[in-house]
Amino acid sequence: MNAVRWIALVIVGCGLNACAQYHPVPAQGAAVAKPPAGSNGRTLFLKNCAHCHGANAHGDEGPDLHALGLNDDWIANRIRQGKAGQMTAFAGKLQPAEIAALVAYVQSLK
Repeated sequence: MNAVRWIALVIVGCGLNACAQYHPVPAQGAAVAKPPAGSNGRTLFLKNCAHCHGANAHGDEGPDLHALGLNDDWIANRIRQGKAGQMTAFAGKLQPAEIAALVAYVQSLK
């Protein structure tokens, strides 16, 4: 895939993510792993998520992630599986402990 198509897909994917609505649902998938000591969810967030959710997670092209009111398993499942046409799936990119660190960071946002 050439670079222009790839960039267009990223822009469209992030743009569609802005329309996403989060609704609590029963937990699916694997349980959330415990983040390793010294893990830095914010660093992972800035590297993988901030381009759509904003550096402070208040939303940009993606929704605001503060005070979501969702359980850890739901958030971890969304990170792993993404949402078709709206959010990239990170299961193949991030290790379970990294996803757990991201979940802990998102849950800390007030």
